[in-house]
Amino acid sequence: MITSTRRTFVTSLTATGLVASCSSAPVPTDTFYRLEPRSAPPTRAGGPIKGIAEVAPLRGEGIINERAILYRSGAAELRQYSYHFWADTPAAMLQRALIDALRSARAFDTIVNPEMRLNRDYEISGTIRKLEHDVTSGGSRSVMEVELGVRKVAGNQMALLKTYTAELSASGGQVDAAVAGFSGAVGQIFTSFITDLGQIGS
Repeated sequence: MITSTRRTFVTSLTATGLVASCSSAPVPTDTFYRLEPRSAPPTRAGGPIKGIAEVAPLRGEGIINERAILYRSGAAELRQYSYHFWADTPAAMLQRALIDALRSARAFDTIVNPEMRLNRDYEISGTIRKLEHDVTSGGSRSVMEVELGVRKVAGNQMALLKTYTAELSASGGQVDAAVAGFSGAVGQIFTSFITDLGQIGS
């Protein structure tokens, strides 16, 4: 048998628990983003380069190739956003996006990934140097820097090697705005790279 005093105590605990439950903030959910250009690049001037080009997965050292999205909070300080992630590693997403961009631009006769194990004429590789949301200067910018190279397999000759940089405003400073800026940066870099392929003979 529950006494009146005990009943009052239990009721008080229940009410306290309900108040605490109602006042606590909901737990944020994880959000995932793709890294891809907003639009297709223009067709390569002069037509496709003769031969098969193999696009290797890009490299990204340390936290640059982790799935958590990075932001710069100081001159030499990088942090990872909580609850905001890339859908895959940046290196893998950029490899797929570059293959699609090169095919769309008809940059080579054939563009493949290493899994197809074809006898390639050209090897395209790259390194992600920067992929960060810069919020250090009172503004908000999506900063991307990628080194891309084209090696001609016959004779082991470097046909093109260049570092590409793009910085786009991320209006509002939110993560989704930063991701939109990264998408624009990818498009700019790939367009510049395909334009530079013009120095390689068809």
